[in-house]
Amino acid sequence: MEPAVPDLHWLEPEQLYFSVGPDCEIDRPLFQGDIFTDTILPVLPKRPPSPGEHPVEFVESVVMVVPHPCQCYHGDNLRKFITVAPVSQVLGYENFGADRTGKKDAFALPDLFAWRDGDEGVSYIADFGRIVSIPSSYLSLKSRIACLSHMGMGLLSKRFIAFQSRVPSRLGEVMAATQHQWNEAFLMQAWVQKNGKLKGFSTWMRSQVMIPSINETDPITPGDYVTSSTAELLQDILAD
Repeated sequence: MEPAVPDLHWLEPEQLYFSVGPDCEIDRPLFQGDIFTDTILPVLPKRPPSPGEHPVEFVESVVMVVPHPCQCYHGDNLRKFITVAPVSQVLGYENFGADRTGKKDAFALPDLFAWRDGDEGVSYIADFGRIVSIPSSYLSLKSRIACLSHMGMGLLSKRFIAFQSRVPSRLGEVMAATQHQWNEAFLMQAWVQKNGKLKGFSTWMRSQVMIPSINETDPITPGDYVTSSTAELLQDILAD
């Protein structure tokens, strides 16, 4: 039997991205695979400095959020530090190999800036070999220029697992592992649209509430119903 999701090693832009450029909605909370411009990163000296205070250079960079969504949040708040991979332009993707399983320290971001005039066809990568944790306050949703699709998130996890451990994984398996969080992201956005901020969302997800369209007689816990079939229904409840 063929798997529901083919075990792909490469995604074209229309499969890779959920939104790019001005299509990135400002009220969608930060999520795994999000890409930000104008992010300040430190430039560390090549040789270890002596103990004590030293001036550190900072540069504006493009970065991609790497961790699983659960590692980005503590309740309704972003964790104090978020791990990101610097994004840079490259000449092409030849070193990924014919089957696209090579270059395990990089994640391909084809046509990342295609929405800007003159940038179509330019190649970019997120560099796993240079990941760094920065204060989450360095990441501004106003500077987000791409969100990965669910399939894109799966490929990111698949490649990062291969980079970190060389353990093989299948695209469908890693997508299934983040299905709950993928659905939950839309509920988070609906909550922000209704309440102006994320505060209170985690409490609501764990609380017993009456949602007649799901259960006509008893209260339910929304967090137990974040499935593909009910997530849109919960979004509609929040939108009322």
